[in-house]
Amino acid sequence: MNVLLLSGQLGSGGAPRVCYQVARHLPDDVDLQVAYLGGRDGLVEKFEAESIPVERLAEDMLSVSAARAFDKHLRENDYDVVHTHMISAALIGRPIARLHRIPVVHTVHTNYKMRPLTAKLPDVLTAPFANRAVCVSDSVARSLPWYYFADTEVIYNCIDVEAVREAGAIPWDDLEWTADLDPDAPVVANVARFDPKKRRIDLVEGFEHTLNNIPDAQLVLTGRTGKRQQRLENRAIELGIADNVHFVGFVDNPQSVYYHADVIALPSKAEGFSISMLEAMAHQVPIVASNIPAFVDALGEDYPAFVPVESPRALGRELSQALSDQSYSENMTSIINERIERFSGKNAAQAYARTFRSVIT
Repeated sequence: MNVLLLSGQLGSGGAPRVCYQVARHLPDDVDLQVAYLGGRDGLVEKFEAESIPVERLAEDMLSVSAARAFDKHLRENDYDVVHTHMISAALIGRPIARLHRIPVVHTVHTNYKMRPLTAKLPDVLTAPFANRAVCVSDSVARSLPWYYFADTEVIYNCIDVEAVREAGAIPWDDLEWTADLDPDAPVVANVARFDPKKRRIDLVEGFEHTLNNIPDAQLVLTGRTGKRQQRLENRAIELGIADNVHFVGFVDNPQSVYYHADVIALPSKAEGFSISMLEAMAHQVPIVASNIPAFVDALGEDYPAFVPVESPRALGRELSQALSDQSYSENMTSIINERIERFSGKNAAQAYARTFRSVIT
């Protein structure tokens, strides 16, 4: 079975990382080639290290040259299935592949309701060209509107659990981001972008309530600096907690932040199916999360440490309990350890292989 995985770009974001995990775990009877339309290429070396051939088709993901290059690639190669990722690959890949009478599987990574119109429109218009739309979570599947005309199924996002754990296991003193932190004080960590939907403002405001109970607790926020960080820094100063809130900037090895955290906080307002959540779970650390569908999909409905979205006080109190109540935190990690294995790359790859076979029979 010859499969082409077509992505918009191959940077280090969530969708390309899922592509990589699926690609490296596909069974031997799947002969895979990867192509991308342009843009970032940070993961190309990883694919090639796994002996997976990769071809860049153009410079600009959404361009006439990208469409022509993809059409030419299909004319020169023989594929049983085209598997598309990201909106640019959907817009170009789905209709052109069907013109070549090649079955198409498309992975839907993002909650439909949270997308801008510029992403919704091309997705809906090209959805009928896909033989199967694979949603990365139940919540993503539920978000699709009734007029999304495609046969759908759910295959969860995935990570390499052992590799994630190994990557984070770096001694405290060997890390740059720990320089201004007290190694003996508890750490609450949030690894994310400065994106409003991540609701970091709730985390900063909620941390004031955490410090009322655990005065030496430290909050670590990663990410590139900018105006959004400055607003959070100003809010921490207003609350009088600036000494306990650490903006550590871009961290080359974010897994080391998870590894050294005592509690991980994920207060997002919306997610598709968060790779950050899965990576946090891999480190066997208690997690306090907003009760959005994507996080419930990952942690399970019985997980005890969910808080309402945009509820700083509830978030701060839950962090306090996770830091101070050992039996409570042990219960969380027990649930996490039981659930994380179902999100392995091997499981996802086997599910995709079954889907590929189903659309060509």
